[in-house]
Amino acid sequence: MKNKVKEERQEAVEVICPKCRETRIVYFPKESMPICPVCKVEMIVKEVLTEGKYG
Repeated sequence: MKNKVKEERQEAVEVICPKCRETRIVYFPKESMPICPVCKVEMIVKEVLTEGKYG
């Protein structure tokens, strides 16, 4: 019997600050939800990026 290794797929996600609208791209689950450098609040998910939408 072979051991199955669970492979976690990284997804590129665009996050946005709910106050100042600053955006960033992070990779889940590798990175945690960032804090806005301007407002110091937790950013929220704007869009899950799929291949073909980004370079």
